[in-house]
This record gives sequence, C-alpha cells and structure tokens, in this order.
Amino acid sequence: MKKKKLNYSKLIFEFISVSFAVLFALFVNQWREDHNNGVIADKAIVNIKAEIIENRDVINDAISNHKFVLSQIDSLFKSSEISKSDINSIKNLEVNLLSSSSWEMAQVTKAIFYIDFNKSNVLAKVYSFQSYYESIVKQYVLGNFYDRGQDLESLKITQQFIKSIIPMEENLKEFYDLMLKEVLTDNVSQKTIEISE
Repeated sequence: MKKKKLNYSKLIFEFISVSFAVLFALFVNQWREDHNNGVIADKAIVNIKAEIIENRDVINDAISNHKFVLSQIDSLFKSSEISKSDINSIKNLEVNLLSSSSWEMAQVTKAIFYIDFNKSNVLAKVYSFQSYYESIVKQYVLGNFYDRGQDLESLKITQQFIKSIIPMEENLKEFYDLMLKEVLTDNVSQKTIEISE
C-alpha cells in the first residue's frame, strides 16, 4: 500500500485561511453590533435631551405660577380683613406632570448600557430627583383633592406647600440647565442625526 504524503504547508495554509475568515466575520459582526448599539444610544440621548427641554419649560411655567399664587396668598394674609371673595379670587395652583418616558424607554431597550457611564449616572440622579419632586406634588394633590382652597386653613396649607416646592423646582431647573449645557452636548454623530430626522 502506498502512503499518501500530507502536504503540511497546504494544510497549515487552509487552517490559517479558515481561522482568519471566521475571526474576520466575528470582527465584522461585532463592529456592526457595536455600531447599531451606538446608534440606539445616540437616539436615546436625542430623545432624552428633547424630554429635558420640555420638562425645563414645564418647570419654568410652574415656578412662575407658584410664585404668582404665593404672592397673592401672602398679600391676602397681610390685609386686615379677609373676605370669602378675597379667598376665591386667588388664582388656582397649577400642577403639571413631568415626563420621563424617554429615560424609561432607554432603560427598557437597554440603550442606557451604551451611553457613557458618567452621562447615564448624572441622568439617573436627575430623573431620581425629578421622581422625588413628583411624589411630593402628588402627595399634596391627593391630600388636598377635595379641598378647593375656600378657607384660610387650606390657603395656609397651600402657602406652606408652595414655599417648600419652589426651591425644589428651582433646583430641578438648574439640574436641567446643567444637563443641557454640560452632559447632553451635541456630540451625537452626524449619521445618527440623519437617521432620527
């Protein structure tokens, strides 16, 4: 029987070629997956930035309304006689909800894992403070749902609530401004912006 001689150089060449092709395919697949995750993260940042801008506008309106209502209540308490019509003339306290759907969507879609850690950490802190603020507002609203501010006692409660909530709103506005200025800068890739438009 004749022994076949193995061509080791050909075998090594084929092994290296197949290994290179598999590794190259894995590299391309990983690059594509990283790129897609980057696009998802960039879209999440764009959506969160829009949400922060919207929330900042809502907080600005709330601060204006709350300061105006507080000034009305303060001036009413400074007067010597307070009539029922004076109490009824006080403008209603506006309570608006803030949005966190973009942040929640980034968490659900796991886009948050592809956002820079420092950015996502700051975002988490701001949204946590926002949630705390909303819980205080909801607690006030639920506690005073049937009370329409028609007597002095309810006006005092409203006055105390507004005095405590305005500093929180101003802090939240500062956090939003800081986020927009320093954290959510326009470092999103041009390709992502084209996709999102």
